Amino acid sequence: MDQTETKERRDSGSHDITSPEKLVYQYQGSVEVVRAGTLAALVENLTHHDKLDGAFNRVFLATYKYFTSAAELIELLIDRFDCSPPKLDATQTTEWTTQIKPLIRLRVINVLKQWLEHFWSEPKGIDTDQNLRILQSFAKRATDATEASAVQQLLTVIQRRLAGLECHKRSLSSISNPPKPILPRKLNKLQFLKIDATEIARQLTIMEAHMFGKVQRDELLNKNWQMKDSSNTPELAPNIRALIRYSNQLSNWVGTLILAESDVKKRTQVIGHLVNVANTCHQLRNYSAVISILAGMESAPIYRLARTWAMVTERSCNTLRPLQAMTCSAHNYQAYRDTLRVAMAPCVPFLGLFLKDLTFIEDGNPAMTPEGLINFQKYTMLASTIHEIQRLKEAPYSLRPVPELQEYLATQLQSAVDLQNMWDKSCQLEARGRDLGNRPRDLYTPTGGMFASMVVACMVLDD
Repeated sequence: MDQTETKERRDSGSHDITSPEKLVYQYQGSVEVVRAGTLAALVENLTHHDKLDGAFNRVFLATYKYFTSAAELIELLIDRFDCSPPKLDATQTTEWTTQIKPLIRLRVINVLKQWLEHFWSEPKGIDTDQNLRILQSFAKRATDATEASAVQQLLTVIQRRLAGLECHKRSLSSISNPPKPILPRKLNKLQFLKIDATEIARQLTIMEAHMFGKVQRDELLNKNWQMKDSSNTPELAPNIRALIRYSNQLSNWVGTLILAESDVKKRTQVIGHLVNVANTCHQLRNYSAVISILAGMESAPIYRLARTWAMVTERSCNTLRPLQAMTCSAHNYQAYRDTLRVAMAPCVPFLGLFLKDLTFIEDGNPAMTPEGLINFQKYTMLASTIHEIQRLKEAPYSLRPVPELQEYLATQLQSAVDLQNMWDKSCQLEARGRDLGNRPRDLYTPTGGMFASMVVACMVLDD
């Protein structure tokens, strides 16, 4: 186990300040990381002349909105660019001016470029335009003071932001030829059991991956997905909330499909088909759909169908078990976490677990330390979780959409009955205490909603 050791460091800084600014470091094994500090000290560390801490910079730029504003950060970085030397003798001052200050200035330019390219998420408006104009004016005067090519790159990024354009390239799929869709004979008369399970999984994955890809970093901050909408302000986390609705609709649809069949054999066929869809989603690394489908099958109205589950084929049961094991809640969902840790993009994770983690970090860690310093350790944990989400979006799926199938699935999901309202229907199909017949119910035992607590805690919408 890595030993964590804490120490304080007072940096005199390289700008004209009246008192030293404080950073508090800790050692995680042999790695020194910032635990807390004043805002001025954090900005100084962001642009240190003899040390480039890429991890620190990414955390700072991903979470700066918690402890400062864009306008204040711009002012601090410009002040840092124009910094004056500390109290030194004449020789040291000359050395500082010729060797250290140019490095600080170049770091400021590079930090601004990184911020605007990869972490800029300021809302469109007069204030944001004014901030960009301030940066543009600063960059133009900085041309003569530091490396011209770096400043020119910064100016180009500023101009793109002012024009409302994206500033970084999106990854392209490494697979050039998507698999050929498996189409049913009649696309105009679609029925669930007659659509290939693999193609259903593909189309569900395309639909959900598109929504997941639109999730912005700011939506994951400040528990924005839990904020109620206001007519005076824009929705703070529209893409996360869309994913939450989609997950709930998918679970509801699963229950609706099963309970729509009055014949027990037909119900087992539907379950078998859903199992195949979930299994293909797992192969596609669409873990969100896997969990939503299992949550639907393990909801109370479906869970209680003893006669139906007793007739599910052994093959389907054997396919379900590893999926159930992956989503087991034991040890804080360790099996699922291990699966995600090694997963490569493209991937669609179940967002509920990430939202749960972000909620615990937000609620369980104060913004400031008892000494009045910014608790940077909190923001490091937040940024680490958000980075893991972003990592899984780095490559798109190479799958071919089938509009007719997607329209069918979207319509089915949107019209599905809420699972909470299906209990009576379930009891009509199988009365309580009904005999299981000659087939023992020993092949598969549903757990009754392994992700229920997570969904209740983080994914309930107040619509």
